[in-house]
Amino acid sequence: MANEDGILYKQVSSEDANYCHIKYAAYSEQSLRTGNLEFNASDVIDMYGPCNFDPSSPEEVRKQLSQLTRGQFGSTDYNGDGGSA
Repeated sequence: MANEDGILYKQVSSEDANYCHIKYAAYSEQSLRTGNLEFNASDVIDMYGPCNFDPSSPEEVRKQLSQLTRGQFGSTDYNGDGGSA
């Protein structure tokens, strides 16, 4: 279960205390559309990066909203040879 900041798992690297493995809940599609942001614990993002990463930061919200928009309006099926899959 996610805590209030959306983080499900956080492990600090043994080699660099500023580098972590973090799993956090993505925002639900509905909440991204309405702006009433709520985490969806069944949709998990797994990342490696700075330990001070904030899943609720404006940058992360923009990133997730961009991915949602790209999935709606852009082609996600591409096989790399100039045509669709």
